Amino acid sequence: MPVQKRTWIDDGQVIRTPLAADPLNSLEQDLWDALMQSAADPAMLFTGAVVRTPAGAPVSATITWPDGAPGVYSGTASLDFPGAVDAYTLTRAAEPFLTFTQPAVTRTPRGAVSNRPPITIS
Repeated sequence: MPVQKRTWIDDGQVIRTPLAADPLNSLEQDLWDALMQSAADPAMLFTGAVVRTPAGAPVSATITWPDGAPGVYSGTASLDFPGAVDAYTLTRAAEPFLTFTQPAVTRTPRGAVSNRPPITIS
């Protein structure tokens, strides 16, 4: 089921403030864009200890989203290319509660990513 952003209705007042719907809806898109950009590069979210395989692939970490929300990273180390991660999930343990999943990538014989499926959100 796709995640729905909130749609603010312009009734002149939102939560007893004079905020109009258009700026609030713009902020919703900004938050969404920031979450997707962060999910595309999970290492930027790592905070604290990172568990790595002997080859150096990050497989587990505590993360903090740009707005301070906590979460967890879980990576799947590549079997064919030591030190690389082929897939991962990121959770967000605050509103909006989300899980971002990067499905397994396809690699060339030299290990370069040749196909990166889109990140899914649930």
